[in-house]
Amino acid sequence: MRHSVGIVGLPAHLDRARRLRADLPSQVYLWVNAAEGHTYTDAEAAEWTALDPLFGYSRHPHRSAGLPCRTGASVISVDGDGTVRRCHFVPAELGNLYDGSYRAALRPRPCPLAVCDCHIGYVHLESLPLYDVFAGGVLERVPAPPAPVGSWSVGHTASPSIPLVMTSVAEPHVTGTESPLPRPSPPG
Repeated sequence: MRHSVGIVGLPAHLDRARRLRADLPSQVYLWVNAAEGHTYTDAEAAEWTALDPLFGYSRHPHRSAGLPCRTGASVISVDGDGTVRRCHFVPAELGNLYDGSYRAALRPRPCPLAVCDCHIGYVHLESLPLYDVFAGGVLERVPAPPAPVGSWSVGHTASPSIPLVMTSVAEPHVTGTESPLPRPSPPG
């Protein structure tokens, strides 16, 4: 079963997070979300990055206004009553899952938000390489399997092998690539 384990990177919980990492099988990816409202020093970020090499993607909000985003085209968010929105963080309704009325509203569109600071949103920004990084399960945060020894990939840097939830509504198929995990770039 594909799975990952996640925590929020609260400074007071660092020792317990280290114990959790030590207790988990090495192939299980432990992801760390930056705590909302907390600014991490570089030293603090380094400690969390030691547990989650991809922590840098969570550390800072991502500028998203006007950028291409998969939400509303191949990804939607659905409330319990069937209300469909393009994204969990965009309040506009597209229709309803149960009567199919949302289907006519599915189309590519830019993000309407200034920033996106949660994995279930920013993972769908086309400007980030996260569909390649998490080819094992984008919303489940299951990274792609490591590349075979001796292989290489242009545009990616090697990173340690790292073996949550919204739903994709594209026709049921999964595509992915095998590649090393790229490191997040500093905000720019």
